[in-house]
Amino acid sequence: MTGNAPILITAVIVIILAVLACYALFTHSVNNKREKQRLLINSLKTRCRKIEETISCFPPGYLGNKLTVLIQMALVTTFEELNKLQPSDESHKRNLAAANERLTLLSKQRGGENLKSLNNPRQITGTRKNIKLLYKFFQQLNQKGTLSGTKGQDASLLIKDKLALLGVDEQDIQARAALAGGKHQLAAHYFTQARDILLKYNTEQSFNANIKNHSEWIENASNMAKAEQERVKMEKEAHENDSKKWEDADWKKKNIYD
Repeated sequence: MTGNAPILITAVIVIILAVLACYALFTHSVNNKREKQRLLINSLKTRCRKIEETISCFPPGYLGNKLTVLIQMALVTTFEELNKLQPSDESHKRNLAAANERLTLLSKQRGGENLKSLNNPRQITGTRKNIKLLYKFFQQLNQKGTLSGTKGQDASLLIKDKLALLGVDEQDIQARAALAGGKHQLAAHYFTQARDILLKYNTEQSFNANIKNHSEWIENASNMAKAEQERVKMEKEAHENDSKKWEDADWKKKNIYD
């Protein structure tokens, strides 16, 4: 028995070490899981806060009902996820209830889908930044498959339309400034640039009416440019004729005196 003592002691030590290793591994796994959950919760909270801050920065009615509803659906889904992760947190329940209420109200509304234009360069810059944040938000949701069906893709398409329209607004501002300065040919150029953007991104036929408007503006500006060119030409010819008459008169007077 005495001879087996070292073997027994070694076996006990091995068992204790194995138990400690298992415990350490289990503790590490639990802590790792908790850390991942903590990071996920913080990420979801930050996402909700940023998206709510972002949509509050847009001009009233700019996003349209469809996109606003999709954004609200995404917020509801995110608050639902937070509620599952922290069921004892009452703030998640309140936020989820408020988001569902807003979604219900928005879902009952109709209309307001006209693509709105902006006329202020600074407003366009700020709006483009916020639109890109929205696009990134929905890209993340698409990658995770958070939104059911094609809702995430639908939102991304609507956001792309908004970004395209901002580029159009920038060209239109320069076109109107050119018109105000009497530079009709330049205005036609900027309107054409704007129409090219609309044609490029008109895969969903969202810009048909806008394309038609720009075609009319291009034609009007071009006609005004032609009329202006004709007026300048006529004035030049009239000036040349007057100059010739004066030269002829001077020549006749010279012949008389001679």
